[in-house]
Amino acid sequence: MVLRMRMMVMLLVVLGLMSSFASTTWACGECGCEAKATSSDKFEKDRQAILAMAGNYRVTFQFHETIGLVPGYELHDPYTSEATEFVEVVEDEGEHIVMQHVLVVTNQKTGDKRVVKHWRQDWTYQDTDILSFRGNRTWEHVKYEPAQVAGTWSQAVYQVDDSPRYESFGAWSHIGDRSAWESGETWRPLPRREYTKRHDYQVMVARNRHTITPTGWVHEQDNYKLVLDDAGQEKQVLAHELGLNLYEKDDTLDLSLGRQYWDETRGYWQDVRDKWAAVITENQRVALHAKVDDKRLHQALFGLAEESRAAEKSDEARAMAKTTIDAFLVAEN
Repeated sequence: MVLRMRMMVMLLVVLGLMSSFASTTWACGECGCEAKATSSDKFEKDRQAILAMAGNYRVTFQFHETIGLVPGYELHDPYTSEATEFVEVVEDEGEHIVMQHVLVVTNQKTGDKRVVKHWRQDWTYQDTDILSFRGNRTWEHVKYEPAQVAGTWSQAVYQVDDSPRYESFGAWSHIGDRSAWESGETWRPLPRREYTKRHDYQVMVARNRHTITPTGWVHEQDNYKLVLDDAGQEKQVLAHELGLNLYEKDDTLDLSLGRQYWDETRGYWQDVRDKWAAVITENQRVALHAKVDDKRLHQALFGLAEESRAAEKSDEARAMAKTTIDAFLVAEN
């Protein structure tokens, strides 16, 4: 009887320990297994939301100044334009995704089409190195601790010539069928729709939200137009602006001209991306000249891209593109 009682006591102790182990290790997730599973699920949802941006789209770009903040400032007319575009995944390494936008623009009067290699977006998981715009065609690296970017994705946006534009990090959220990513406040160069027309401010400051919809995705922007002083410091804000870019999927679009261009130049633009990656990695600060030999960078690189489409000129054009980028870099003092 005593032996039986001792065995029962030991069994109860063992069961108690097992119960305690289960509650503290498995149920509470202290071993990390449950947390890892949850983190893994969230990571995959994030990835699928990013990859969902690929496809053929009818795009509407809308920007509207809402508030003038300087005495006598007159709000500019709203800006709206439409285009057709495809977004292609050109790299997918799991925690790093590269997506290229290519526009096919139709002349409404003549019906003629032209192709514009558009912007590029790179997504990186838990990115501790953010390239921040500082004004005056200058960007600098900002380092973050791993804990500060845990569970987030950075979105680095590049200009049509693959030079840097802006970068920020934020977290994707998934509630039911809604998947959305929001950035922090981000400095960026003037948008193409304004930089040749306006000289009254130097920096667009923006917060971005990308939301996946049943029919495509939406890019919302909350912007303000910032004037810098001669030392590059914040001086005043001219106006607030809201942006709404709608991407509506349409697989009936004829984007063959854009596909042909991209197929014939993707190797050239890969070399250009690789060159920029080296420049950005090797320099804490990157600054660019506005023009070299009276040409802007995108004009020079687009011209070389056309040359690269001829097989006999491809190697020469690729080599010249790298030399051209070097020529636009401002040497450090």
